[in-house]
Amino acid sequence: MATIFMAAYTNYSRDPRVKREAEALVGEGHRVVFMARRQPGTPVRETIAGVEVFRTFGLKDKPNSFAEYMADYLLFFLMLCVHLTFHPLRYQLIHVNNMPDFLVLAAWLPRLLGRPVIHDIHDLMPEIYMEKFGANERHWAIRMLLLQERLAGKFASAVLTVEERLKDILSARGFNRDKISVLINLPDERIFRLRAPRPPKPSDAPFVLVYHGTLARRLGLDIAIEAVALLKCKIPRIELRIIGAGEERERLVALRDAKGLQDTVTFSAGFVPVEEIPAMVDDADVGLIPLRMCDATDIMLPTKLLEYVNVGIPCITPKTGTIARYFDESMVRFFDAENPDSLAEAIFDLYEHPDKRASLSRMSCEKFIETYRWQEHKKVYTRLVAKLLK
Repeated sequence: MATIFMAAYTNYSRDPRVKREAEALVGEGHRVVFMARRQPGTPVRETIAGVEVFRTFGLKDKPNSFAEYMADYLLFFLMLCVHLTFHPLRYQLIHVNNMPDFLVLAAWLPRLLGRPVIHDIHDLMPEIYMEKFGANERHWAIRMLLLQERLAGKFASAVLTVEERLKDILSARGFNRDKISVLINLPDERIFRLRAPRPPKPSDAPFVLVYHGTLARRLGLDIAIEAVALLKCKIPRIELRIIGAGEERERLVALRDAKGLQDTVTFSAGFVPVEEIPAMVDDADVGLIPLRMCDATDIMLPTKLLEYVNVGIPCITPKTGTIARYFDESMVRFFDAENPDSLAEAIFDLYEHPDKRASLSRMSCEKFIETYRWQEHKKVYTRLVAKLLK
C-alpha cells in the first residue's frame, strides 16, 4: 500500500470532510500523513484513527482582514512547499484541500517528478470572499482569487469537489470537466448513527433548537436569535443551543443579551470535536440551517443538514438552489431566507405539530439517506486514489 500525504489549512480535529477522507484511506491499508494548521492547545504531532497528523504554526489565532488571511495562507503555503520540496518522492500521492486554492501549487516538484496530485475544492474561494468582504467579481482581489483557482485546477492531476453545481461552475471557469469528481460531504455513519424514532417528550419538556458549526455572518445565526426572541412568549420553554465558534461569536452573544435571552440561547465554549456532536444534539426537536442568501450559500449543501437528517432531527432551512436539488417540502420545512418572522413561523409550525416533525424526519431518511451513504459514497474517493496510484 502507498504512503499518501494530505494537507489542509484547517483544524484537523474539527474538519469532518478531511477526517473522513484520511480515515477512508487508512481503511484501505494506506499510510496517511496529514499537515494541518495548529490551533492553541493542540499538540504538534499526534496519531488520530491511524492518521499521522502534524501541525504548523500560524501568524495569529484568528485572522480577521483579507490581508491577514492572505499572510497566514502564504505562511502555510511556504511550510507546505518546503516540506514537499525537500521530500519530493517520499509520498506516492499528494492530496491538498482548499482554501486557499494555491496551496496545491506547493506540490510543484513532486508533480514534476510524476507524483499524482489531487486538488480538493470544499468551497469556491471567490464567492466566499465576495460575501465576507463585500467585494464584487471586478475587484482586483477577487480577480486574483479566480486566477489562482484556475491555475490550481490546471496544475492538479485530479480535482474533487462537494456537489454537482460546483462541478458545473468550475467547468464553466475553464476546468477540464473530465478531471472533476464529486464527493458529497456526507456524514460518517459511525458518528452520526441512524436512530429509531424517539418517543414523544413530556408536555413540560423544553422545545430544543440546535445549530452546530462555524459562526459566520453568511450562516445567519443572528436571524435565528431574532426568531427565537419573537417566539419567547409563544413557546415558554424554547431553547436555542449554538455549538461552535467563529468570528461572529461576540456579536451573537451581544445580540442574545440585548434581547434578554441569556436563559434561552446558549453557546458552547468553542469548537466541539465532531465525535461529541451527536450527544449534544440528542434531545433536539429541530435543527436550524438559517443561511443568508448569497452566491456562496446558494451552492452549499450544508454538512450539518445531512448530519441532522442522519440522526432523525427534522430541519428548517431556506430553499437555496442546491438544497432544493436534494430536499423537497416533504423532507424539510422551508422558510424565507433572512426573514426572522418567516423563520419564527416555521419553528412555531413544527412546535405545534409534532406529527409533522416525525413525518419530515421519516421522509428525509427515506428519500435522502437511502440514496446517499458515506460507507458507499466514499468509494468515489478510494477508487480515484487507486486509479491515480496505478
